[in-house]
Amino acid sequence: MSTNIRLLGRSVLNNHVIGSTTNLRVVNPIPEDTRGIVDPVEMMRYVDFVRCPPGDTLGGLIEMFWSVEWQLPDDRVHDQQILNHPAGNISVGTLNDAGVTLDPAEGRVYGVITEVSHRRLTSTGWTVAARTSVGGLGVLLDAPAKTIVDTELSLDGALPGLDGKRLTSRVRAEHSAEQRIDCLRQQLSEVVALRDPVLIAEAREVTEVASVAEHDRTVRRVEQLAAVAGVSVRTLQRLFDYHVGVSPSFVIRRWRIIEAVEAARIAADVHGGWSGWATVAAELGYADQAHLTRDFRRHLGTSPAAYIAHTTRPNT
Repeated sequence: MSTNIRLLGRSVLNNHVIGSTTNLRVVNPIPEDTRGIVDPVEMMRYVDFVRCPPGDTLGGLIEMFWSVEWQLPDDRVHDQQILNHPAGNISVGTLNDAGVTLDPAEGRVYGVITEVSHRRLTSTGWTVAARTSVGGLGVLLDAPAKTIVDTELSLDGALPGLDGKRLTSRVRAEHSAEQRIDCLRQQLSEVVALRDPVLIAEAREVTEVASVAEHDRTVRRVEQLAAVAGVSVRTLQRLFDYHVGVSPSFVIRRWRIIEAVEAARIAADVHGGWSGWATVAAELGYADQAHLTRDFRRHLGTSPAAYIAHTTRPNT
């Protein structure tokens, strides 16, 4: 199903770290990029957080590897909300999303999650995961990514060529976040080596196009993104169905809402820095504040005013 995508006259900003498997550690201080993490200041009170690059083989298919470790008092539960990037996750951990301890740790594959997700942290535990690029999921599944939107699968059997039980056993045997990430990286690299090189190249092209939607605020419609790719709207939609799982329109809107949430959070941390939702709406290309508010409710399930009131509450 190879389709050549041409990036026409655009400089694509690419967040992937290529050519290095050095583990870049971010612990307790607020990460530089907190997009999608609802109330990251609160989250970092409870977890050690590590991000690592994908390495050469997985570049353009995996955006990053991440790990969280936590140790909470017995009577404490932390409900972490995530406005998910339009990407998938392959994870191994000691806790499921409902806060139930998994002993031994288990592996899961998540498609694009279109609503705000909740992860309940309790007791002591860890999770290590690979977040796909926006365009890398279909290759790993060796199937259309749209088939697992808002779906959680057992790791065993979800990715053809990967022995899920063997992987989770190897990850459990490691004793640090970096070692677990290295193990997951190696196993996913072996999976990619089994895939069709033509399909891999196509996935990386889709990832570059999706990156334009992420970084270029002037791109507001699917027609603009198709023009950047040098393909028809119909072809672009087909490519996103397979490689991403959701439509180009959803990807554009999700990134704009993530930007709006992050802009509000950062401004709220600066006394007098908040210029209001009308200004944010204009900067992100919305016709007016009402359109932003509707999108905000659709993606987060709450109003902009309620969100900013929640995230600026005093720490206790």
